[in-house]
Amino acid sequence: MGGISHKEEHVASDTDFLTALFASATASDGMTGPAVTQAGTTPWSGFLTTLGTALRADSARLQVLAKGRITRNWLALTTPRDVDRSAPADTDAPPLETLQRMRNDRVYTQADFPGAGADTAPLRALRAATGPQGLAVLTLRRGTRDFRATDTVQLSHLSPYLGQAVATWEALQRERDRAAQDRRLTLAAGVFWLRLTPGGRVIDLSPALRDQLEDRLGYAAGLRLLPTGWLSLDDPVATLTLRRGLAIAQSGGIAAIDLEPGVQLLLSPDGKTAPAGLRGVLRQSPSARALDTVRVAKHFGLSHSEARLTQLICDGVSLTDAAVALGWTLDTTRSCSKQIFQRMGVKGQTGVLRKVLTSAVWFAEG
Repeated sequence: MGGISHKEEHVASDTDFLTALFASATASDGMTGPAVTQAGTTPWSGFLTTLGTALRADSARLQVLAKGRITRNWLALTTPRDVDRSAPADTDAPPLETLQRMRNDRVYTQADFPGAGADTAPLRALRAATGPQGLAVLTLRRGTRDFRATDTVQLSHLSPYLGQAVATWEALQRERDRAAQDRRLTLAAGVFWLRLTPGGRVIDLSPALRDQLEDRLGYAAGLRLLPTGWLSLDDPVATLTLRRGLAIAQSGGIAAIDLEPGVQLLLSPDGKTAPAGLRGVLRQSPSARALDTVRVAKHFGLSHSEARLTQLICDGVSLTDAAVALGWTLDTTRSCSKQIFQRMGVKGQTGVLRKVLTSAVWFAEG
């Protein structure tokens, strides 16, 4: 078997590793809990694959610990050139007890890895602190031939940066999680903000509203945001109403514009823009029928049928029309409504409406 050329040995430099490391540190990840995901599907796959391939490892794994528990567990499987390709891929992560016994900034081998037996396959591992109560552990494994001395050196060069990179990713992910939560609540409440030029062109808006406008969800009047930044409506009457409202706001007043039943835009001067522009708040009345019926039933202690009728009542549907929509007789509908009033502890349809609209059922997860 021929030897490995100098060109083959120089797979990646320290600069390559650090570039991949901090590229992963700023990547996004939708996961919020423990997970094991193979290469190509995580923000850390690029770094782990680069490192694992360069060090000719079967696998490269990154585990994150916080407050005494494993919170993240990423795995990349690589295809080294100088090991037995038929060797089984590594899927066994070091347990929490082993990770806690390691020391920071030290590269471990299979001979000194905490809790490792005599028959342990070749490995290299590095642990770094990510903060007062956080740790990151990088583990590389091979199926047969041991790692080289240069592999250990290259891994040790990552020691000053591994914890910093993981801490950066965790901080960015927390901000992304907060933003996603705000976005979900904004969408559930149906309240969105806009900033406009004095002439009425949108220059900034809530991401949740952008999604709504692009998908044209819930806007029967056909409200859209054109690529040029102008708001467009299919309804000529709504278009005229919008123009009048813009004129009022441009003159320093506050305009409440009814774009359609259940959708209102409030425009007012915005002294924070330069030049002074307009700010808007768009309110879309929530639709109870858009809620999950099972969620409504559980939230208010109703049967499935009672929950369906409750949703119709909250959307302003009369009992007569509700009977038609549900395929019930009017007597059955009235009887069911009385059961709803009793279960909710309210008097009449107005009480149901108030009970539901002021509840947190709109913001429940799932």
